[in-house]
Amino acid sequence: MAHEIEVYGNDDGFMLLGNSADIRQALAELQIEENHTIDIGKAAILKNAHRAVKLFEIMQKHSGRWVKFTKDSAEKAQKYGLLHNKSTGNFMGVIGQASKSGIKGNVQFEAMAGVFTPDKVANIEMLMLALALEQAMKEMTDYLKQIDAKVDQVLRQQKNAELAKFLSVAGLVMEAENELQHIGSLSDATWDQLSNSAQTVNEVQQYSLLQLKDITEKITSAADTRSAKDVLTTVRPRIGEWLAVAADCLRMRDRIDMLKVQRFIDMGIEPDLLSKHRFVITENRRARYRSLTDTTANLQQAVKNVVQGKDDTMRVILLPMDTPVVVREGNAIASALARFDKALGKEYAVPRFNEKQWDQAMGEVGQAIADGTGQLMHQAEGFFGEGTKQIGNVANEAGDQIKKVFGNFPKLW
Repeated sequence: MAHEIEVYGNDDGFMLLGNSADIRQALAELQIEENHTIDIGKAAILKNAHRAVKLFEIMQKHSGRWVKFTKDSAEKAQKYGLLHNKSTGNFMGVIGQASKSGIKGNVQFEAMAGVFTPDKVANIEMLMLALALEQAMKEMTDYLKQIDAKVDQVLRQQKNAELAKFLSVAGLVMEAENELQHIGSLSDATWDQLSNSAQTVNEVQQYSLLQLKDITEKITSAADTRSAKDVLTTVRPRIGEWLAVAADCLRMRDRIDMLKVQRFIDMGIEPDLLSKHRFVITENRRARYRSLTDTTANLQQAVKNVVQGKDDTMRVILLPMDTPVVVREGNAIASALARFDKALGKEYAVPRFNEKQWDQAMGEVGQAIADGTGQLMHQAEGFFGEGTKQIGNVANEAGDQIKKVFGNFPKLW
C-alpha cells in the first residue's frame, strides 16, 4: 500500500482510516469482504454537518471503514500487534508505509503525538461507540422483525403499572430522535424528559430476566419425562415473549445511549471527560449484555439436561407419545435461544436433539437382555431331561437379568 492507514479498535470492532484504495488492499490482505464493513462516511451520527466537523474533521481527506469484531476478524486484526492504550483499554496503530505492510516499528505513543492527539483519539473512540450502537440496533431490529415480536402486547398482559411505563419511554425516545434529526440537537427540556427513562428500561429488562430465570427453574425441576413434556410445552411460547422483551430493552437502551453520545459531542466537553463518558457507557452496556447472556446460557443448559436425560432409551419404549414432544419442544427452544444469541453478536450455533426411534430403543434393550441371558439359555439346553425345576431356575435367573436391565433406568412418570 502506498500510504499509511491509521487503525483504532475496541472490544466491539476496529476502524481503518486512510486512502480508500489502501483500505481496500488492507481488507483484502485480512480477507475481509468490503460488504461486511461499514462505510464511516455514511454513519448516521455524521449526517449532522456540525457534528461531522466536530467529530471527524479529517473526513474530507480520508476514507474509513469499520469492521465489527467476530471471532474470525478479531484473530485477523491481532496479526498487526497494535498498541493498547493503558487508560482506555482500546488499541491503535499505523499499518503500511512505503509499500511495507505490518506495524510501523516498535513505536511509542509519545513519538506519534502528531497522529494520536488526545482530542482526536477521544472523538474517534466516540465515533466507534456510535458505530457499534448503530450496528447493534440494526441487528436487534432485524431480530424483532424476524420473530414478529409483540412486546407491547406482552407488557400490557402483565397488568403492571411499572412495565406500562416502558411504552411511554418508547414514545419519548422517538420524539427525541425526531428532534435531533430535524433540528440537529436536543433541547434541555427534551433531555430532562429522558433523564429517568433509562431506569424504567432497566426495570423492565430485570423483570424479563426474572421471568426467564423462573422458567429455567421450572425446567430444571422437571423430574420425569411427562412433567418435562408438560413444562416445555407450557414455557416455550413464554420464552419467546420474554426474549423479545429483553431484546427491545437492549435496543431501547442503545437508542438512549446514542442520544447521549450525540449530546456529549455537541456539548464540546474536554477530551479526557469525553473518554470517561464513553468508558462508562461501554461498561454499562457490557454489564447489561452479560446479565442477559448468563441467563440465556443457564436456560439453554437446563433444556439440554431435561431433553438428554439418562432415561432416553426406556422413555422411548414406555412413553412413545411423550418423548417426541420433549425432543421437539427442546429443539424449538434451543433454536429460539440461538437466534437470540445471533442478534447479540454471539456465535450462531443451533444445537439439535435427536429423537431416538422406537425400534432402535427396543433393539438396545433386546441386546442388553440377550447379553445377560444368552449364556443362561445355552446352559439350559442340557438340562431339559432333568425336569422342570432346572428350567424354572434358569427362567428365574433370566428374569433377574431383565429386571436388572430395566432397573437401571430412573422413574419415567
